[in-house]
Amino acid sequence: MAPPASLNMSFRSADRQLDSYQFTFESYLEDSARIEPDVSYPFPNDNPENDRMEEQYEIIKMVMDGRLHLAPFSRDRPPRHVLDVATGTGIWAVEMGDKYPEAEIVGTDLSPIQPAFVPPNVHFFIEDSSEDWYYPTKFDFIHTRITIGCWSDMKNEIIQRAFDHLEPGGWLECQEIPALIYCDDGTMPDDYGWLRWVRDFQAGGRVSNRQLDLGPQLKEWMHEVGFVDIHEMIFKIPLNGWPKEVRLKHVGMMWQRNLLEGLSGFSLDMFNRLGKSIEEIELSLVEVRNSLFDRSVHAYHKVHVVWGRKPDA
Repeated sequence: MAPPASLNMSFRSADRQLDSYQFTFESYLEDSARIEPDVSYPFPNDNPENDRMEEQYEIIKMVMDGRLHLAPFSRDRPPRHVLDVATGTGIWAVEMGDKYPEAEIVGTDLSPIQPAFVPPNVHFFIEDSSEDWYYPTKFDFIHTRITIGCWSDMKNEIIQRAFDHLEPGGWLECQEIPALIYCDDGTMPDDYGWLRWVRDFQAGGRVSNRQLDLGPQLKEWMHEVGFVDIHEMIFKIPLNGWPKEVRLKHVGMMWQRNLLEGLSGFSLDMFNRLGKSIEEIELSLVEVRNSLFDRSVHAYHKVHVVWGRKPDA
């Protein structure tokens, strides 16, 4: 697949063989020894995981009151050239294409898991965004969403490169959820199952050189790279249906289901790197799953949405 002529872009890796990017939950179970020390993406990309990611997308969209972004674009002031880094199933790019039909939307990912039928202004390409970017055309909006585990150094691999490939006055927006969980009322004990899982998950991230707590540092990183007019909003997602407020309870129940659906896929690669067998990992996850049903623990994740502007020329 070649980039459309209107974009005048060169995607160095668009013609690479795809075999090295295919990682399914089933293939992991069949051959866990295949893991390399610095694999580009440590989680599955099979159909169940893609379905989970689309549910996750809808939850984040719900938390953000239906907004696709917080950067100051609108139908009256639309973006012209948009890059969605690590686009996944491409659902954000597709909805951006529908919302802004005059914009050119490009989504890049390691795997070709995006739909074939999309708006005519939306294009997907195979690209490892942790490597050098080759885009002769500048963008005025670059976006990331929930790229946990994708990068070893998001500041330099993504934020700096985004700065370099934005037009003056262009915006970068990062919507990220760190692995950390929080509790404001002291109801989360130190031995809470999901909290202990997070600690092991973080240890796996350190061994595999993957950043798993993206979010709290984004504002500082943007400032250090040179962005100005930086903003941050933080949204809370309950781990289950513990809130009394109806809307938050519903969001929490959806998030609980999403975490349960993804738990094995999140765990196998990371915990295997810590020397645990698949049997040991799955056994340990029983308690973790049970902890997600404990509504006496008022734990939640944070969604960090940070957006900044490249200074005008």
